[in-house]
Amino acid sequence: MADRLRALHDALAARPGEAVPFDVLAAEVWPDEPPKHPRGALRTLVSRLRATAQVITEPAGYRLVPRPPAPCQLPADLPDFVGREEELARLALIDAPVRAITGLPGVGKTALAVREAHRLRERFPDGQLYADLRGFSSGPSMTVDQALARFVKALGGGPDDDYRTLLRHRRVLVVLDNATAEVVEPLLPATPGCAALITSRQDLPQFAQVRLGVLAEQEARELLKGMRVDGDTSELVRLCARLPLALRIAGANLAGRHLRDYVEELREHPLRALEIEDDDRAVQATFDLSYRKLSPRARRTFDLLGAVPGPDIPRALAGPAADELVAANLVQHDNGRYRLHDLLRLYAHERATEQDRATVFDWYLRRADGADAEVGVGFTRLLPPTPELVGFADREEAMAWFEAERPNLVALAEEHPDASLVAATRAYLLTTGQYADLRTIARAALDSGETGQRAAAMRVCLAYLDWRAGEHRGAIEHGERAIAEYRAAGAQTQEASALNTLAGIYHDIGELDRAREHLASAIELYGPNGMRAQLIGGLGNLGLVELELGRLTSAEDALRRSVELARETDDWQHLANGLNNLGVVLAARHRPADSEAAFGEALDLARRHGLRHVEMSARVEYAELLIATGRREEARDQARRALELAGDEDLFIEVDACLVLAEVNRSVAEYDEVLRRAAEAGFRIIEVRALAGKAALTKDKALYDRAIERAESVGLRYRADLIRKLSSGTS
Repeated sequence: MADRLRALHDALAARPGEAVPFDVLAAEVWPDEPPKHPRGALRTLVSRLRATAQVITEPAGYRLVPRPPAPCQLPADLPDFVGREEELARLALIDAPVRAITGLPGVGKTALAVREAHRLRERFPDGQLYADLRGFSSGPSMTVDQALARFVKALGGGPDDDYRTLLRHRRVLVVLDNATAEVVEPLLPATPGCAALITSRQDLPQFAQVRLGVLAEQEARELLKGMRVDGDTSELVRLCARLPLALRIAGANLAGRHLRDYVEELREHPLRALEIEDDDRAVQATFDLSYRKLSPRARRTFDLLGAVPGPDIPRALAGPAADELVAANLVQHDNGRYRLHDLLRLYAHERATEQDRATVFDWYLRRADGADAEVGVGFTRLLPPTPELVGFADREEAMAWFEAERPNLVALAEEHPDASLVAATRAYLLTTGQYADLRTIARAALDSGETGQRAAAMRVCLAYLDWRAGEHRGAIEHGERAIAEYRAAGAQTQEASALNTLAGIYHDIGELDRAREHLASAIELYGPNGMRAQLIGGLGNLGLVELELGRLTSAEDALRRSVELARETDDWQHLANGLNNLGVVLAARHRPADSEAAFGEALDLARRHGLRHVEMSARVEYAELLIATGRREEARDQARRALELAGDEDLFIEVDACLVLAEVNRSVAEYDEVLRRAAEAGFRIIEVRALAGKAALTKDKALYDRAIERAESVGLRYRADLIRKLSSGTS
C-alpha cells in the first residue's frame, strides 16, 4: 500500500496544480496489472493520501494542491528535559483542538509545551507557529496584531493577508506561550486540521487544560544531575522546593562550587525565597545568588538588558558579555537576539539604574534617527534629529531595522515618553500603517508634559490619526494648535506640514475654501524653505481641491506638475499618490484610458514600495472608474481589497469602499447605511456622492435636489454640477 501511495503522490506531484486524468494515474500506480475497477481503487488511495496532502477531485481526474514551505518557529527542545511523563500522557489523551498548560511562574510550562509541540510535529506537516505573548512580563505584552503579523509572515503572507484564511486547508500547530485569557481567542486557528497549545499562569477553564505542579523528588534530582551537580542533592532539592526555575538557577550557581558550601549559603538566605508561591520576592533571592557569580562585565550587561522594556534584545546592544549570561542560564539566545524569562526580566528591570535606562534610550534614538533619514524621505521631520545619529546603508536596511526593533521602540516610547523618539519613528509607522502604535506613543508623549514645538509635533501626529479615524473635531483642534505653536516659534517647515494636514481634513469634510486657504499657505512656505518633496504633495492635494471646486483644468495642471516633480526626484510615495489623484481628475474629464493608466501605475508603485495608505485609496478611486466603464465585478474586487487594507484604522476609506459596494450591488439599504455613517463621521463628500447614487438608483428627483443642495452648502461645485447633469434625465 505504501508503494502505491507514493506512486500516486509522485504522479500528481509531477503536474502540480493540474488535474491528472484518472487513466493516467491508474497507469502510473498499477503499471503492470491494473485492478478490475481502477476508479474505485484510486478513490481508496486518494482518501488515504488526503491524510498528508490536499487532493482535489476534478471532473476529469485528481489535482494535487502543492503545500507551501512549512514554517517551524518552535524554540529548541531542552536537551536536559526530565520527567513529566504523567503530564505528557494526560496531554496525549486530550482529544481537543485547543489544549492549555497552566500553573505558577517557573514551574516549567513552556518547557513542557515545547517538548509536546516537538512530539506533535509530524502530525502537523504544514508548520508549527510559536509566539511568546509575554502576558506576565514587566514590559509591554505582545499585542494580538504583533502576533498575527508574525504568524502571517511565517505562513508566506503579506501585511494585508488574513491569518485564518492562510490556515485553510493546512495542518498547523500554533503554540501561544505566556498568554493571558483576553488575547487568546483571535490567535486560535479555528480551522479543521489545525490545533493550538497554550501556556498561561492563569487557569483557562474554557479549554482542555493540564495544571502543572512542581517536579517530583526524583525528577528534581535528575534535573540537577543533568546539570552536572554531583553528590547528595536532597537538601538542595528541598530548599529549591522542586521548582524547575529555582533548580536550574541553583545548578548554574554551582558551576565550580562545592555543593555543601552552596547549600550552607542558601540556608543563610530567607528560605521562603524558594517557597511554592507566586511571589516575585521569593524568586529574587535565587536570582541574587546567580547574579553575584557573574563577572563584573556580565553584571553590567545584565543590568543594561533590564532597561530594555521590549520582548528581546539585539546582540549589537547586548554585547559579547551576553554569552556568559547565556551560559549561566540567565538569558536565552534565539536567532541573534537575547530573551529573559519573565521573572528574570523583572529582576533585571529592578537592577537597572537610571544611567542604564539613559544608555538604552540613547542607543535606540540614535539608530531610529539614522533609519528615519532613509525611510522618511518625503516626510517633514517634526523635530531635529540627534547630531550623533547612526547611519544605515540604504532604505532596505533601515526598514529591516525598524521591523526588527518596532516592539522595543514602541515599548520604550511608552515607558519613557519622549517626542524625539516619536518623531524618529513617525514616517516608518505611517508608511507601514501602524497607526495604533503611533497613536499610543504620541499620546503618551503629549500627556507626559511636552511643551512648545515638541508638543506641536505630537499634535501633528494625532491630527493625522484622528482625521483618518473620522474624529474630525479632535483632528482640527490638534492641527490648529500645532500651527499656532509653530507660527509663534517661526518654525516654517513644521508649520507647513501642519497646514497641509489640516487642509486634507477640511477637504474630506467638504470645507473646500478652508482647505484651499491652508494649502495655499503651505505652498507659500515650501519653496523658501527648500521643501521640494512637500511641495510635490501640496500640489497634489491642491489638485483634488480644485477638482471639487469644479476647476478641472487647474486640477489637472497642479497634479501633472506634482507627478513631474516626483518623477524627477524618484519620490515614490508622492508619485504614487499624485498618480492616484491624477486618475481621479482624468476620469472626471472623461478620459477613461488615461485615467486607468494612472491608477495602474499608482497601484503598482504602492504595492512595490509598501505604501498601504496610497494603495487602499487608489483601489477605491479605481473602482469608481470601473463602475463608470461597466466593469462592476472588477470594481467589487477592488473595493473589497480596500476594505481589507483599511481594517479598523481608516474609517474614511472603509466608508468610501462601502459606497462603492453599494453602487455595485445597487442596494438602497447599503446606500442608507453609508449615508448614516458618513453623516456621523462628517464625511461630506461621501455623503453627497451617496445621495446622488441613491437618487440615480431610485430615480428620485427629490433626492437629486437634496444631493445638489447638500453639495452647494459645503462648496462642492463640481459635484453639484455633475448631479444636475445626472438628474436632468430623471422623469
